[in-house]
Amino acid sequence: MRNFWIVLVWALVLGACSTFNTRTPEQIVADRAQKRVDALMAGDYEGSYQYTTPSYRSTEGVGRYGTRWAGVAMWLSADVVKVECSGVDPVNRCSAVVEVVYKAARYEPMTTSLSEDWLLVNGSWFLYQNLGE
Repeated sequence: MRNFWIVLVWALVLGACSTFNTRTPEQIVADRAQKRVDALMAGDYEGSYQYTTPSYRSTEGVGRYGTRWAGVAMWLSADVVKVECSGVDPVNRCSAVVEVVYKAARYEPMTTSLSEDWLLVNGSWFLYQNLGE
């Protein structure tokens, strides 16, 4: 019986340790931002929409969100190239730069950069979408 309790405690301790995220805010935001643009490029507006802040989702639907990104069909690639987080402790805001290569009809491919703001809301990182833009 004593061995059972030892094994149970070990399982709980190891399980708790595996839930701690040792990644930096920059790494977490870079990962989430890349997944969001990957979903956009795949035409998965619903999936990409889930990365926006809960307050945005309570105001705008996925259809309206999708119209903001209608030009994504011209994107050839989109890569997160830089993430910088505020120096405030604890960090609750990061800026991500996404490099987009796109091709408009009858033009050579061009490159542009998109700057995104990411906010920490209830323990998760979300893309801030300005309703005025």
